[in-house]
Amino acid sequence: MTIPRFLFLSGKLQQCGSCRNGARKGCYTGAAMTESKQNSDLEQRLRAAEAAKEGRYDKRTEHLDETGRAIFINRLILEDSPYLLQHAHNPVNWYAWGELPFEVAKAENKPVFLSIGYSTCHWCHVMEVESFDNVEVAKVLNRHFISVKMDREQYPDVDEVYMTGVQCLSGHGGWPMSNFLLADGRPFFGATYFPPGQFIALLEQVHGVFTDRYDEIERSAASLHRSIQLILAERKTPLPLAEELPEKTLQALYQREDEELGGLAGAPKFPQEPLLLLALDQARRAGDRRAYRFAERSLRHMAMGGIYDHVGGGFHRYSVDAQWLVPHFEKMLYNQSQLAPAYLQAWRIDGSPFFRRVVEQTLDYVVREMQLPEGGFCSATDADSEGSEGVFFVWRMEELEELLDEQELDLLVRRYGVSTAGNFEGANILHLRESFPAGETGAALDDILLRLRTIRAKREPPLRDDKVIAGWAGAMISALCQAAWALDRPDWLDAAERAANHLCRSNIDADGGLRRIWLHGSTSIDGQLEDYANLALALLQLSDVTGKQEYLLQASGLMKQALARFFDAEQNGFYLAPDDTPGPQLIRSRNASDGAQISPVAAALECMVGLNRRSALLQESDAAEFGGERISACIRELAAAINANPVGHPSLLRVIWTWQSGEVEPMQTAGEGRARVLARRSVENGDQEALIRLLIAPGWHVTAPDQAGGDFVPLSLSVDDSEANWRLGEMRCSGDQGRLATPGGESVGILQGEVELRADLMPAQSAESGQDEFAASTNLRLQVQLCDDRSCRLPEILRFRI
Repeated sequence: MTIPRFLFLSGKLQQCGSCRNGARKGCYTGAAMTESKQNSDLEQRLRAAEAAKEGRYDKRTEHLDETGRAIFINRLILEDSPYLLQHAHNPVNWYAWGELPFEVAKAENKPVFLSIGYSTCHWCHVMEVESFDNVEVAKVLNRHFISVKMDREQYPDVDEVYMTGVQCLSGHGGWPMSNFLLADGRPFFGATYFPPGQFIALLEQVHGVFTDRYDEIERSAASLHRSIQLILAERKTPLPLAEELPEKTLQALYQREDEELGGLAGAPKFPQEPLLLLALDQARRAGDRRAYRFAERSLRHMAMGGIYDHVGGGFHRYSVDAQWLVPHFEKMLYNQSQLAPAYLQAWRIDGSPFFRRVVEQTLDYVVREMQLPEGGFCSATDADSEGSEGVFFVWRMEELEELLDEQELDLLVRRYGVSTAGNFEGANILHLRESFPAGETGAALDDILLRLRTIRAKREPPLRDDKVIAGWAGAMISALCQAAWALDRPDWLDAAERAANHLCRSNIDADGGLRRIWLHGSTSIDGQLEDYANLALALLQLSDVTGKQEYLLQASGLMKQALARFFDAEQNGFYLAPDDTPGPQLIRSRNASDGAQISPVAAALECMVGLNRRSALLQESDAAEFGGERISACIRELAAAINANPVGHPSLLRVIWTWQSGEVEPMQTAGEGRARVLARRSVENGDQEALIRLLIAPGWHVTAPDQAGGDFVPLSLSVDDSEANWRLGEMRCSGDQGRLATPGGESVGILQGEVELRADLMPAQSAESGQDEFAASTNLRLQVQLCDDRSCRLPEILRFRI
């Protein structure tokens, strides 16, 4: 049957005059069929935007005329979001998120249908094809609703409000998210994906209730709004933190752990990076073996499973099963930026070559395939290509038989379990059948995997969403900085600097405000707390690794802006979004819990702690913004929420522990930032050594090791009292040396500027090989006393596990 062609005009689907008169079927008459000057002007504007964007987006619709031109067009063509442009040629009369659709809904007395998703979401694509490009569905939507399409990555604060409503109604959530709202923005019903038949029936039902029983709709909206407010914006009385919260939080996690395959029991399985990072922090800080095993088990099985891309590197978003085998195949930048540091921290503890390999492959993938020529990082790659999910990533046995010789294929079968039957729709998702034996790096597979990656690159690739999100890119910069120092990869540091310089040059306004999105040379949308905090943290890390003061000052400037825009001084807490986000302002969220990403509030607090510990390098007025009293007040304000749900706040627990108990990271400071200290372990030809680098501020110095004179305390490095597996050899020191007269007439050697300490690491005679998961890492103790030409500060002790 031929479906009559329609032209979108003025919120209606209009069949052309010839079709209405029965002259012919399947015709399209274009702009000539406009009913008013207003409609004609709108369509001309939309078609002009379409022409200007030609070649920059895919016209994802089956409704094309004989020349291949899209028959339908709607206001989403005026937007830059790749997700919104995917829907620009739906027959649905879409509006983008903002004030206008709610004004129209009020004027026409209609409910709002709000659909929220993102460009690389598989089930968003399914609903796009089944329902939003479906003329019959569009007829119902255009007749009875004002339809709004929103990219959740543009407005995460709005997404959080409506996702909280969906979770209140059903206990779970996801995307695409389907919400029904009143004209003031309050939701009265919400869910996720609907198949087309069920969706049409639901639309008709909602229309009927809205028309005939509006009082029920109003009661539902009022009740749901109250529930969302209680979750996202309720203020609790400031309290002290409960004792031993990290330990109690981890005990709660152990009760939910999949003890065989890692992660939390059940399916689907998500990486849960904030929980892993808390466990690893507890392991390094307290020597907690059980916390380490919780994290190690999850990390090992994820890296063995299909959630990890063994050919190209990097992680998919989550696994649909409990075995980490079958992923949803989209790759999000935020997963890479959190998982790379988690594997790096695990490697620092146990020295696993397998974990180091995962870090290297993941970050090489990001730099190779997610970094744009301008320097920023794209936000994600799609789950789908060639019209199906996962096609780009899977392998059929007959294909592998053609590509590999018998010996190579046998190795792939033994390692990755590939078979003729496959494990995903007749094809194979590569997954390691068992972890590498101790000491094996997987190098024997590298030539095979590189060849597969080269072949795979010739396939039709998944869509890449090239929008650069400031907060996501900031987190990626931090991950690259940490790994660049730990693994001695200056190419990663270069990638981090290029990204940071691009964001600071392109996304920061003349008044210091940060724009959230960069795409095709243009910026849009005011930054959220996530953007300010993550980018400031990234600049802080860059300053520590490079020693460049300008990065520190940029970090301070961004956090001052964040305090001015998001901090509630009366309640000592952060809002997540600006106070002028477009659209209805239902709730300004203060939610500090972690989700798929680290809590923006935790990131902001971590940045304040970092700036507080570098206050000597800031202007006095700037340093006062990040004072200890403000940080402590924020913690008191957050304590009630953390005490009530510690498992929901692992990132805040990490930051608070750092504030109260000191750093354990390999990048630390002494003397309020007057010395930045970096530590790492290096291995060459089987020999291991500890390397400590100090970047000392101008005008300050330390007393050289093994010097004595007056009350000066020399620089010293030793193994910590708790270290049983390693001892240090002779310490070697290099740097800008000089001598300083003491009050007693003697002189002592001093070091200033950039200083390096090196010492061989040797197994202790008492060490029991293979008995201790922590035996591959070493607890070190560095004693530092900073002096200028008039006085000396009290000595400080820094502790590292490398």
